[in-house]
Amino acid sequence: MRLKEKVAVITGASSGIGYGTAKLFAKEGAAVVLAARRKERLESLAEVIRAEGGCAKVVAADVTKREDCERIIEEAVSAYGKVDILVNNAGIADKHIPIDQCSDEWWDEVVLTDQTSVFYMTKAALKYMATGETASIINVSSIGGVFGSAGISYSAAKSALLGMTKNIAIQFAGKGIRCNAVCPGPTPTELNTPEKVKTF
Repeated sequence: MRLKEKVAVITGASSGIGYGTAKLFAKEGAAVVLAARRKERLESLAEVIRAEGGCAKVVAADVTKREDCERIIEEAVSAYGKVDILVNNAGIADKHIPIDQCSDEWWDEVVLTDQTSVFYMTKAALKYMATGETASIINVSSIGGVFGSAGISYSAAKSALLGMTKNIAIQFAGKGIRCNAVCPGPTPTELNTPEKVKTF
């Protein structure tokens, strides 16, 4: 129960790393706010969490839209009164497309989903986050962001998350709000199926 009485907002909670994170956080005592586009999957996860004695709220939303990001946080605060933890996990893969094959539209979609959404979510959450070393922002980057080993858009977006993480950590350390990044390698999730990662 390391997260007892904490409120955690988790984006991309309908599958993969976000799904696993939500289950673990709930098991550790947090009230979890599950955000993603696929409401049916979120509802199914919420039922599992509640059946195991946990507390979960579903917010169907698209994190590429600023207004949806603000609504996620507002609904979390309305339900639980605060936000202690934000897990910026939502993202898409980019099929390892190199720069000479990457269209402007594909670049924009990946960067909007994997980087800009973190800007939207974090900015919205910081308005309500508790201070005094109780709040935590966790950005899910990737080894692709560390080594540049994915496609151009994914590598760029996930690398940018590392810079954003450092900047937020420095700027909000005085308020006791921590910001860290995790950089998973290839993980057997829905996002990492052969169909999702193969180059066009």
